[in-house]
Amino acid sequence: MTILTEILGLAAQADAALPLPPVASALITDPHPASDKDAEFGLLALADGCAGLYYAWLGDSQADMPARFLVEHLLGQPALELARMVLGDDDGSRSVGIAAINAITEHVYRAAAFAPALASDSFGGVRFEPGDRLGMIGNFPPLARRARELGIPTRIVERKAHMVTREDNFEISLDPRVLADCNKIICTGATLLNDSFDAMLEYCAAAEQVALVGPTVGFFPDAVFARGIDIVAGTRILDSAAAQDCLSRNEKLTHCAQRTVLRRADYPGLPALLARAARAVP
Repeated sequence: MTILTEILGLAAQADAALPLPPVASALITDPHPASDKDAEFGLLALADGCAGLYYAWLGDSQADMPARFLVEHLLGQPALELARMVLGDDDGSRSVGIAAINAITEHVYRAAAFAPALASDSFGGVRFEPGDRLGMIGNFPPLARRARELGIPTRIVERKAHMVTREDNFEISLDPRVLADCNKIICTGATLLNDSFDAMLEYCAAAEQVALVGPTVGFFPDAVFARGIDIVAGTRILDSAAAQDCLSRNEKLTHCAQRTVLRRADYPGLPALLARAARAVP
């Protein structure tokens, strides 16, 4: 079973256990990637304000999303109906699906009064010591910049040929085998959208620690923890209306979102969360 099938299955469990609000607002982004700005994101929000993000810089595969996924057609839709799009055969459909699943996850977290710990930096809880070698699956510019500032030897695997570069202690490659000597690996959430997560895991087998990181990573982490991921770090939207406004103006989510981190040992699991949420329903 693929990771996306399992993640959707977890969302379906939530839908069966709790009444989920319909989709109430959406931002389907027309992305314009550029080297001088940070990544862009799209957003889906439920009627109770719970929201989820998707990463919008996958390239041409997302360029026509505003025309393909008209916001007026998304509004009022059952959350699980849009979540099923995560099994689509293109990046655009998976983007909408993962945002819906992230919103469903936030709904369960709030209903269960569960709050993931806050992340202290963009590395999602990964700590570095002298001699560490960082591997990244997906080039997330803020992380890459910070790694270079700290002087951490870094190897990044990308799908975009124009990004390929090689300098002292820093390499972006199309070949995942460059991860072989990396003892700590950060996998970006974009691997879920382009459906490469399962294939890339085999290149992480020798690493001491693997983290799945990024604003797209807001879904129930049960399935990725079961695959050996140590840390899941994402973004929790605190104010969906403010977040949508910021994203539409390509501004940072500083005041309307939190970076969060979940470690495998600290996560109670979806069954426990649903039980907690059910007890809280009047």
